[in-house]
Amino acid sequence: MVSIGNTILPGVQTNIESADSTAVNIGAPGQIGLVGEADLANGTATANELEIIRTPVKARTLFGAGSQLAENVVQALTEGAYPVYAVAAEAVEVVGEDLSGLASTSGVLENAPVSESPSEVAFSVDGTGKDAVLTYHDPATETVGTDTVHYNPSSGAFELDAAPSTSGEVDYTYYDYDAATDALIDTAGNIVDVVGLLNENSAAVGYAHTKAVVATNRYEFMVVVAGAAPRIPDTFAYEVAYDSSRLQLLYPARTADDLSIIGAYCGLRASLGINSSPMFKRLSGVTDLAVTLSPDDQQNLIGQSTVPMADESRGARIVEDLTTVSDDNMDEASMRQVLHRLIVDYVTNIVNANSERYIGSLHKKSTRDALQGSITSELKRLKATDSITGFTIAIEEVDAMTASADVGIDTIDPLRNIVATISAGQIESDE
Repeated sequence: MVSIGNTILPGVQTNIESADSTAVNIGAPGQIGLVGEADLANGTATANELEIIRTPVKARTLFGAGSQLAENVVQALTEGAYPVYAVAAEAVEVVGEDLSGLASTSGVLENAPVSESPSEVAFSVDGTGKDAVLTYHDPATETVGTDTVHYNPSSGAFELDAAPSTSGEVDYTYYDYDAATDALIDTAGNIVDVVGLLNENSAAVGYAHTKAVVATNRYEFMVVVAGAAPRIPDTFAYEVAYDSSRLQLLYPARTADDLSIIGAYCGLRASLGINSSPMFKRLSGVTDLAVTLSPDDQQNLIGQSTVPMADESRGARIVEDLTTVSDDNMDEASMRQVLHRLIVDYVTNIVNANSERYIGSLHKKSTRDALQGSITSELKRLKATDSITGFTIAIEEVDAMTASADVGIDTIDPLRNIVATISAGQIESDE
C-alpha cells in the first residue's frame, strides 16, 4: 500500500492498494516529457530549461537538426503527441580526468552518459593520443587496435589497447541528465504522465525513477520510460534491476543508426492516452531497430518485466505494456502494465480533487453525502465509457474531524491473446 499525505495537517490522505481490477478506455489525454541530448551549438534552446514544442520546425530550431532530442521530439509529434514537453541536458566538459591509477586496459569514466561524437572524447596514455571508437556493446569484449580506445557512451565504460604504465588522462563531454530531469519534473510534473529518457544510462534512469516516486507525494503522477540497455548480449542471462510500476524499460530502444525510439514510443502513448493499450501496436516511423529479437528473446525479456520491441518492416511492434513490477510484488500486482498504473493514477486524482473541495466544510452528514455524490458522478462518467463495469463508494465518519472515502472499481483488461482455430474440409454453414 502507498500512502500520500497525512492527517496531521488539514487535507486529504490517500491510500493506494493493489486489487484485482484494471482499466482501459477512460478517455483522459496523455502528456509526455522528454529529456535528452541536443546540439545547442546549432540550436536556440538553453540547457535545463523546459520547452513546449508543437511543430517539427520548432523542435529542430530549438535543439539542432539531427540531434537525439530534436529528432525524438519530431517522432513524438509524428506519432500523435501534442504538445511535447522537452528539456535539453547540459553538455559538461571534463578536462584531464586522471587514468594513471588504472591497472588494466578496462575502465569506466567518472561521468556518463558521454557524448556520442568520438571527436569530443580524447584519451592520452603514456603521452600517446588514442583514437576513440564508439561502441554500444561492452568495450571489454571487443578487440582494440593499436593506439585505439573503444568507449560506450551510455555506460562510460572503455577499453584501451594497453594499460597506462606512467600516465594517462582523458578529456570528454558528458550530459547531465539529472539536472535536466529536475527541470522537467519540477516545472511540468503536474502536467506530464510519461517521462521519456533518451539514454539508457543506469544512473540517469535510476535518478528519474526516484524523482517520479517522490513526486507522488505531491499528487504528481508519472511513469518513466527508458531503454533497458544499448545492447543486451544474452537475454537469457539478463536481469532487470528494478521492481516498480513507475518505470517501464524497452529493448531495443534504438534504431540501426542508434537513434533513440523513446520519443516515438512516448508519442504513441500520448495519442492513446488511457483509451487503449499500446500492446501489439506499431511505431509507423520506426522500421529498422538496432537488434532483431527472436521469440525466445522476447519471452526472456517479458519474464524480466521488460518490453520487447519487435523489428518488423511495417514498423517496430510493441510486444507488451509492462512496468518493471515483479511477480512477487503484491503491493503493485495490479499495476504490472503501464496502462493499469495510469488508470489508478487517474482515479486517485479524481478522488483527491473532489475530496479537497470539502476540506474546511462543516463535518456533517450532508457534507459527506455531497462528497459521495461528487465522486459518484465522476465514476458514473467512467462507467458510461465502458472503462469500468462497476464501482462502490462509501463516505463514513471516522471521528469529529475526519471522514473516510473508500472507493472500489471493477474494470476490464485489454485483449492480450486470441486463440484461432481454422478448420479445412467439409463444414456445415449456418447460412
